[in-house]
Amino acid sequence: MMGIDADYAMSRAFNARSWPTFIVVDIYGVVRFHGFDSDRKLAGVRRAVQEVLSAPPAGSKPVLEQGIAFPAEVLACRHARRDRSPRLVFGPSDNPQVVFYSAHEGTDAVYLRSFTKQGHVVSDERLSPAGVESYAADCTTDSQGTLWATWCAKGTRFYDIYVQSRRSGEPPRTEQLSFSDDDAMSPKIAAGPGGQVTVSYYKWAWLWGSSRDRNIFARTYDSARRTWGPELEISPHVPEVEDHTDPDVVFDRQGNACIVWSYDYHPQLYKHPVDADQPTIFTARVRSGTVSAPMLVGATGQFRDAIDLFPSATLDAHGVLWCAWDCSEPRRCIRLSRLNDGSDAFQFVRAFGDAGWICSTPELSPTASDAVLLAWSQRRAEGLWEGRVTLLKDGQPTGTVILAEKADVLFPLPQQSPDGSYWVAYEKSDTKGSEVVLRNVTSELRQGTGER
Repeated sequence: MMGIDADYAMSRAFNARSWPTFIVVDIYGVVRFHGFDSDRKLAGVRRAVQEVLSAPPAGSKPVLEQGIAFPAEVLACRHARRDRSPRLVFGPSDNPQVVFYSAHEGTDAVYLRSFTKQGHVVSDERLSPAGVESYAADCTTDSQGTLWATWCAKGTRFYDIYVQSRRSGEPPRTEQLSFSDDDAMSPKIAAGPGGQVTVSYYKWAWLWGSSRDRNIFARTYDSARRTWGPELEISPHVPEVEDHTDPDVVFDRQGNACIVWSYDYHPQLYKHPVDADQPTIFTARVRSGTVSAPMLVGATGQFRDAIDLFPSATLDAHGVLWCAWDCSEPRRCIRLSRLNDGSDAFQFVRAFGDAGWICSTPELSPTASDAVLLAWSQRRAEGLWEGRVTLLKDGQPTGTVILAEKADVLFPLPQQSPDGSYWVAYEKSDTKGSEVVLRNVTSELRQGTGER
């Protein structure tokens, strides 16, 4: 979505509301075909593609790769080295560590990059098995100082979720968490105050042999028994109707795993007067194998094409649960809500992102004080993506850093280190490739706070 139709302009311009919708664009950016091709052999799409390929621009002959024609410069971009989607944690030695995925060895694999306290690279280590397509990594450190990493990998026919624990004095231990009859994807991991660790993810399921649906699941590690509990279905079990995706997980002070996700919720199907018609954000608590009823985190309102995605959650120093997400209407911005004390009701706090900006992929993280960190990517309609990191107190900005490069800044993730410094990891991406950047932003964030 970010790479192809970041502001939904193409979908709206060509009324792309049926599924599947095909849009064929030539090298000049001219749309040659759009809409639903009712012919089961896709005759209209095939005809448009053949017309595009039969008259390439002079001096720019397409190159075939696996039967697909690419302009040479596009093919070069596809072959560039890309270190993708970094996730930052501070490991047992309090040094920054980042997990990411990349095709260093010919197949996408998950790597752990270790840094000095000054942010200099020390080493890279592959975590996932060689030759097994793996991506979407996440990581955390538990109360005993054990580093945990999770990812999804296509070990057999389907993608499944894997987790690795790295205890001091022991060899790394990798375990498979899901055993899917379809794909399991997008894992997120968090560690609780009692040593428990929860991994949440979504799994696809086939419907009637012609469609697929996603639902949210989780498994929790019992540190006393050193075993993983059973797989729990977190989202309401209505697979014939809704999609559930983009989970995130955080522990509250009571030891509940709070899981947030995007829920393709249609209240008219349940006769429930909730202000949500398109995908919006819900959360549920998980404790001792019990899942609470889902709670509405926030909805943008009764907009025709509103889509709320990519939720991120964190707890502040007072134990307040905060959630940020990407919403599409009335404008592309980041919305922030918090859970009211002693209730199951979330209160909208504010939106981030000025008019004319497209904002996406927010990330929240805690600090040692009562503030929280919020980061996201943003761009103007024709500009590069830049990152924005904001220090929030009671939901209001006290310091801000803009991460600008001569490239796209994607998936920024901020963290506070044990010594109180503020760091951010992000993906720097252009046509020549993608790299992981780790940056100390302490001085810039503290300029507006009066801290030293």
